[in-house]
Amino acid sequence: MYLGFWVSLFSIMKKGELRIMLNKTICECLKERMKHSPNELALEYENIMFSWKELDSISDNAAIVFMRMGITKGSHVGLWSCNSPNLVIDFLALVKLGAIPIIMNTCYKEIELSRILEYADVEFLCYGEGHKDMKYVDLLEKIPLWHPKKEHCIAIDKSKEGKWYGFREEYDDITPSELEKLNIQMKRVQPEDTAAILFTSGTSKMPKGVMLSHYSLVNNSNAITSNMHWTNKDKMCVAVPMYHCFGITASLLAAVHCGCALHMLKQCKTAEIFHKIEEYHCTILNGVPTMFLAMMYNEKRKQFNLHSLQSGIIAGSKISPSEYLKICETFQMAHLQTSYGQTETSPCITISDFEDSIEIKADTSGKKIDNIQLRIFDNNAKQEAECGVIGEIQTKGYHVMQGYYKKQEETKDTFTKDGWLKTGDLGYLDNKGYLHITGRIAEMIIRGGENISPAEIEECIKNYPDIKAVKVIGIKADVLQEEIAACIVPMDGKVINGERLKEYIKEKIAYYKVPKYILMFDNLPYTSNGKIALNELKQIVTDQLSTSCEAKGFETTKER
Repeated sequence: MYLGFWVSLFSIMKKGELRIMLNKTICECLKERMKHSPNELALEYENIMFSWKELDSISDNAAIVFMRMGITKGSHVGLWSCNSPNLVIDFLALVKLGAIPIIMNTCYKEIELSRILEYADVEFLCYGEGHKDMKYVDLLEKIPLWHPKKEHCIAIDKSKEGKWYGFREEYDDITPSELEKLNIQMKRVQPEDTAAILFTSGTSKMPKGVMLSHYSLVNNSNAITSNMHWTNKDKMCVAVPMYHCFGITASLLAAVHCGCALHMLKQCKTAEIFHKIEEYHCTILNGVPTMFLAMMYNEKRKQFNLHSLQSGIIAGSKISPSEYLKICETFQMAHLQTSYGQTETSPCITISDFEDSIEIKADTSGKKIDNIQLRIFDNNAKQEAECGVIGEIQTKGYHVMQGYYKKQEETKDTFTKDGWLKTGDLGYLDNKGYLHITGRIAEMIIRGGENISPAEIEECIKNYPDIKAVKVIGIKADVLQEEIAACIVPMDGKVINGERLKEYIKEKIAYYKVPKYILMFDNLPYTSNGKIALNELKQIVTDQLSTSCEAKGFETTKER
């Protein structure tokens, strides 16, 4: 049986206001938004615009067409598309029916797609045009289409009279009786039902399907929206993919709560982000650190007026204080809020307060959101860690997933016996309740019996001149278990002397933390959600060190 954590309706006092948990479905929240601001802008894409009333009405129509196809409560429907109005419409239509969107990575190739379709029991597949040079229709021809059946594969990027009504020519003949049937169906959907399945960002292993409820997603997005002070006067530039929980919760559902408009990008390229922010006067930009860093290092940004930006969330991976401060300075964003979470927690666990100083935001991931529990657990002492002591970050509450789909053992292993979700991340809480992330348990380097945090070494290296990016990893060694390798991307046109860098590191941190190898890269490998592809990087370094220390594209210092 899958684990889930539900809390009954309750309220708390915060800053003098009564805050109530929302016992509602996504559909109910959308209907309320439509009634409150029917004619305000909800979504725009290039020159196509939808009001909240139109978005609600069109997703009703789409839901009815889905019903005609046999999609009902509990049906597993794959959504495989880059960001577009149809992706949003279809997601909303499916959750209205109580069907479960299986939101898939746009980068999947033939083998990955086949595995996901089979693993997630996908019955229908809504697919977009493609991603980069991939054409999804061509890719689908290469896989055995018994699951789902070929007639259940639905192209969703076709337009009708210039509007993103999608593939459905049947919209014009929808009857009142069908609308009534839809209303009955929507009432059957409950807050505790699974709303969607999203996937962990596995690099070498099969991604796990994370089951998240309406209750989790609705309340997590509401907590984010309230903390960010977003309103219907804002416009969000949606530069994060919807197959990430970041895109669903902090973008789409956040907009449903606060009424801000969403401007969706066809291509989430740096230059495109600049262009759309300027043209559409976007006030909100969320993203992972690599996105903000790419924007900061792109000199073309100086050609654009980006002064409309006011706030946003930066999350998804750790960012150094110096990089955060430089991003805020570059884009003059007083409210770029740091946050921490993962897909398994809907995703937000902590977020910085709106009025926190820039120094606090640079150094922490904020405080826990309301109505959840957070602790640091010392796995060696088998007890909760004291203030300031590093341990595993664990959490409990409404935001936690129902479980991994069809993976009961993995689900069980992710929780403690008393119900705490084990994040696998390391950090500590200070005496004011702010969370400080120090790394991942899986990334901890063990050298000669010493536990070494890569993050500490990375922070030291980032303060050295002309360093654009760095990732410190452990490489297997015969005697010491692991040796330390620093993988470095220099600033464009700059050359880093490995021996001088090593001498600099020796002056700053203990000798046993000094990397044995200093390796230069043009770029580091990343996963689709902006995190370092750790396993891929380790394999690259291992292969390189096993063949030659001076191959093209690398510079390796001599051993100590």
